[in-house]
Amino acid sequence: MFVKISIDEKMLNELTKEEIRKKLDQQPDRCWWDMKRLELETCRKRDWIIENILLNPNFKEEMKLISNGREGGRWMFRGEEMRRFLDRNFHYLNRATK
Repeated sequence: MFVKISIDEKMLNELTKEEIRKKLDQQPDRCWWDMKRLELETCRKRDWIIENILLNPNFKEEMKLISNGREGGRWMFRGEEMRRFLDRNFHYLNRATK
């Protein structure tokens, strides 16, 4: 006897993202984020984040305080500060659709 199970990939991806979000929400913000975490928090891809946030001249000085500037070849961010930055700049960043 065989049982055939069909799984909707889109629904599976959404459920997976939701579970990841729950796990991340349980963690304190007083930690470091990597680029993958920032992608998840913003729902944006790496290239968009780099162009519109990290290398944006309007945010240059603030990013010096929040990120490591990719020192050592990997972007790292102060989670608590980046979350506040994203909240403050939500409307501006969501107008940028490059």
